[in-house]
Amino acid sequence: MTTKRLLRKSFRSFFNNWGAYLTLIIVMNLILTVIIVPLMQWLTKVILTFNHIPYLSYTNVVWLVTQRPTAVIELIVLALVILALVFWQFSFMLLGIEGICHNQDRRLTQIAVKALKSLGHQRLSSFLIFIPYFAIILPFSKMYFISPLLDKVKIPIFILNYLTNNLVYAILGLIVFLTINYLAIRFIQVLPLMILDRQRGIQAVKSSWQFTRHHTWAYLWRIVVIGLTGVVATLAMSFGLYLLQLQLDKGQNIVAFTGAVINMAILAVWTQLVAAAALVIFALMLLHGLEQQVIIGTQKSDVPATLKWSKRVQWLAFALILLFLASQMASNAIYLRGAMLSKPLAISHRGVDDENGVQNTIPALIKTSREKPAYVEMDIHETKDHQFVVMHDENLQNLTGVNKASYQLTLKQLTRLTARENGYHAHVPSFDAYLKAAEQHHQRLLVEIKTTPHDSSDMLARFIARYENRLLADHDRIHSLDYHVVSGLKKHAPKLYVSYILPYNFTFPQTDANAYTMEETTLDNTFVEQAHTANQAVFAWTVNTEADMQSMIFLNVDGIITDNLGDLQETIKENFDHPTYASRLLIYAMQLENNYSE
Repeated sequence: MTTKRLLRKSFRSFFNNWGAYLTLIIVMNLILTVIIVPLMQWLTKVILTFNHIPYLSYTNVVWLVTQRPTAVIELIVLALVILALVFWQFSFMLLGIEGICHNQDRRLTQIAVKALKSLGHQRLSSFLIFIPYFAIILPFSKMYFISPLLDKVKIPIFILNYLTNNLVYAILGLIVFLTINYLAIRFIQVLPLMILDRQRGIQAVKSSWQFTRHHTWAYLWRIVVIGLTGVVATLAMSFGLYLLQLQLDKGQNIVAFTGAVINMAILAVWTQLVAAAALVIFALMLLHGLEQQVIIGTQKSDVPATLKWSKRVQWLAFALILLFLASQMASNAIYLRGAMLSKPLAISHRGVDDENGVQNTIPALIKTSREKPAYVEMDIHETKDHQFVVMHDENLQNLTGVNKASYQLTLKQLTRLTARENGYHAHVPSFDAYLKAAEQHHQRLLVEIKTTPHDSSDMLARFIARYENRLLADHDRIHSLDYHVVSGLKKHAPKLYVSYILPYNFTFPQTDANAYTMEETTLDNTFVEQAHTANQAVFAWTVNTEADMQSMIFLNVDGIITDNLGDLQETIKENFDHPTYASRLLIYAMQLENNYSE
């Protein structure tokens, strides 16, 4: 079957029974988001609380393994349970879609039980293959294999930026990316074969490799067409509603406001429906592809395609849909009145804006302070003579050309060095000099305390003795990736405002920090809400694109750290300085599109 015929058949199958397909996906998502995901989050919290673990990060892996081995085992077991639930989810989806496609009359409970049995049919070795399989098909998992259970399976953007900024790593990364995408296409039928044909893991891998031989470009083209269709459908609805809102804004305010509330609700529902439709059509494409290979049966029932479920379940589903629409309308009204979101602090990352100087140097600080950021974020290291120098990298090679670390040189030696970046040059400053310059220009600082194993044992005590009162007087703040710094400051200098830097959102931490500085990639609404409930703030780093800035604003973070201060300030202005309903609708559409494209 040609690609064109296969796509036409998949789209036709969807539109012939779109109601049943969408009901299946909606019910599946409700089960996951309302029951399973909160349960997994609660179990994670119980494990951490019971084992007295304040946070999860790569910085405490060694401590966890050596000091909390029981907790590590419990977390591994929980991860395997989550993986099994992911397998169940896709089994539920594929079995349900197959049943609807072949006009088989099934109850949702029957599909759920059959999906559970499909998991039981797999051996342990087959299940273990499922782990690397998802690592390989991850590029497509965000497009079609959508699962709330996999929301945090992301590569942090700072890692990608680091790789792309190094030519060798960038080339290697591109090779790895292309290889993984190729393997993802070659193994694209593994999961359907395991679920629908009950093949063992190794057998499914071999079969998928055989079926996709000489069809790599065909599968890629099918995936692109389905994805582009969803994007076009979303953009068309967004643009249409935006044009409609432009006309409504010309009338009375009550009409414009009511129209905006309704249009936003329509857009939110439409976006989710398009995402669900793309998922179903993608699955149908795989299903018909297997039928073409005469792998799975195509026996049909005379009963029209439907999903059988009791009236009680029907009323419950209807009530949940009405509740979702009501909550969506209410949140839209609050958002449009400006009561939902608070204006985030604009924070300059390492004291620069759009490469206007050398990071962490006084000339860049002075230039950037004229743009009036809420804070300038900067970094300090301890020196050989137990002073503090302003520098981000542990090794000085990148900025100064000197292959030494800060702890290997005295402050006098360090401040003689010249740092070069972005076509500028400036002397490496001491913390005292940088702090003095900030005070002279009335610029508040967000000081990141960097640590290494070579730091002196009393480093933190000396920092507190020298700078606590001065930082308090200047209303400066501190954050650190080292939890010992955070806990030590809160214990010995409790009046200081201290934020704990987290590079990945595994689960919400339980600490005494005033705030959390979160890497943006895995930051979500749940984390922000939990922090605000605990009277803790959230700062997102490092947010450099308008789409990501909009995303962080919609998460209601308290501050955004960026390399592009001017762009951030303009984005904040667009969101909060008397925008029209049409412009808010457009921003909302951009945010929805950004959420579903991640």
